[in-house]
Amino acid sequence: MAYHKKYRPNPIVIANVEKKLIEKHYDFLKCKINNGMLYCYGKYQPTEESITYSYRIKYAPLCKPKITVTDPVITYNDDIHIYPQDNSLCLYHKTDLVWDATHHLFDTIIPWTHEWFVFYELYQFTGKWLHPEVRHKKSDKK
Repeated sequence: MAYHKKYRPNPIVIANVEKKLIEKHYDFLKCKINNGMLYCYGKYQPTEESITYSYRIKYAPLCKPKITVTDPVITYNDDIHIYPQDNSLCLYHKTDLVWDATHHLFDTIIPWTHEWFVFYELYQFTGKWLHPEVRHKKSDKK
């Protein structure tokens, strides 16, 4: 009787694959791997009239990626979709997606980050978050 080892994703391989996919699809992003963690740095300007936002993606393979706006500083408030504990962007709800090794940054997190900036700018004009959402206010957490 043959026994097969259960497949376990290799974090080093995942980080390198993600880096290659991002570099292939987004030549303006600068990526590096440091201690098994993938870091990507980019800028995005939603419209010609918009400011340019700088951001960082920090991805420990097999964990949920964290996206932080590095410039300008955007502080938490209950109306916009950032997490209060670290000001990272809230791009999806756990009922919509559970992050795992089958997902890729280049076709989810990066376009969703750019879309977040569009809705943030709309929020600046309207005072309302116009993207469909699952409400999760800091004041609702115990």
